[in-house]
Amino acid sequence: VSTQSTGSSGINAEYGDICKMLFVSLVSLVLLGRVIPAPTTGTTDPVWEPTTGPDITSTSAPSDNICDEVLFGAGPLNANYGQDIAHRLHSMTVEDIKYYFGVSVTLDNGIPTVNTNLTANAQRVLPDAPVAGYDGAFLTQAMKQLDKVLSNMDDPDWAIVNYSLVEKIAHSFHMSELWARSKSHFDMLAMEPLPEEVCECLTSSQSDVIPALELLALKIKFPGLTSGQDTPPAAPPAAGRKGDIGKAYKLYIETGKEGPAGSPRVSRSADQSAPGYDIYAAHVPKTPDEYSLSIDVEWNKEYRRHLRNFDFTGTDEDVIRKAREELVDGDEGLEEHLDSEAGWDTWREGFKNMDDFGNYQFAAYMHCKLR
Repeated sequence: VSTQSTGSSGINAEYGDICKMLFVSLVSLVLLGRVIPAPTTGTTDPVWEPTTGPDITSTSAPSDNICDEVLFGAGPLNANYGQDIAHRLHSMTVEDIKYYFGVSVTLDNGIPTVNTNLTANAQRVLPDAPVAGYDGAFLTQAMKQLDKVLSNMDDPDWAIVNYSLVEKIAHSFHMSELWARSKSHFDMLAMEPLPEEVCECLTSSQSDVIPALELLALKIKFPGLTSGQDTPPAAPPAAGRKGDIGKAYKLYIETGKEGPAGSPRVSRSADQSAPGYDIYAAHVPKTPDEYSLSIDVEWNKEYRRHLRNFDFTGTDEDVIRKAREELVDGDEGLEEHLDSEAGWDTWREGFKNMDDFGNYQFAAYMHCKLR
C-alpha cells in the first residue's frame, strides 16, 4: 500500500509539472502575440487583417481612399451610406436616441443633426443632437411628436420649407418608423460589433456622412437648389408669414437600394411616380434633359469626392451660389404634396418601398458613435 501511494504521488507531481510548463508556454505565446503582429500573408480572413489602421487623418484624402475599401469595397456598407445615414440623422434628438436605442447621451453627444431653425444664415448642421423638450405629460411617442409639431405650427421658419402641417406630421412619424426599424440592426451589432477600423472610418472627418448631411440641410431649406435648372430655388418664407405650398424637400423615396455586393442603384426620373430625394444617385446633368435614369459609378465616385471637398461655410447667399454651380444632381424637390388621398397613395408607397439596408447603415453609424 505504501509503495502504491508513493508511485501515485510521483505521477501526480510529474503531471503538475507538465501542466505548469504548458501554462507558462501558453502565457508566453499570448504575450508574444501582443508584441509581434501576425503575418498578413496566407491569412484566411483578408478583409480585416491589416496590422495598421487606415489613414483617416489626412484632409486631402480622395473619395476612393482606404476608408472606401474598409467601408464598402470589402466592408459591410455600400457607397450610398452617407445619404442613408444623413436621412435618418437629420431630425434626431437626445430623447429619440434614448427611446429608440436605449442610450442616454449628454448635450455634447456628437450625433450631428440638421437645425430646425430655418432663419437666414442660421447654422444648418448642428454637431450635437438637441433636446426635443417633449411634453412628459404624454405617454406615447406619437403624442409627444404630434405635440412638438403642432406647437410650432405658426412658425414659418421651423423644420422643413414648404411642408404643410399634415406633411410635417407625416415626416415626424416617418422618421420614427425608420428609427424603429433600425433598432433590430443596432441590437444585432451590439452582439456582433463592427471592426474598429470600420467605426474609425465611418465616424471620421473623411466619411460621407457630414457632407451628405450638409447637402440635405441645403435641400431642406432651399428645395430645388441642385436641380440644374435656371429658376432660383425655393426659400424659407419671410418671418411671420406662412409659406405657400410649392417646392419642398423630397422625403420618401430612396430608390434602387442594394447591399454591399449588389448592382448599382437606379434613380427615378422626374416624371416617374413617387419621386424622392436623392443626394447623388443620378448622373450629374448639364441640362435637365440630360437627367439619367441609371447611376454612373465613376460619376458617383467623383461627386462624392467633390462633395467632401465642397465648402459649406459662408452666408446662405454664398453657399446657394456655389451649390447651384457645383452640386447639380437633378433633384427638383417634392412634386406631389400630401393634400389628397392620391397624394397619400404616393407617399405611402414611397415609404413602403424604402429599402431596409439603409436602416442597417444608419444602425452601424449609431453603433459606432454610441458604443
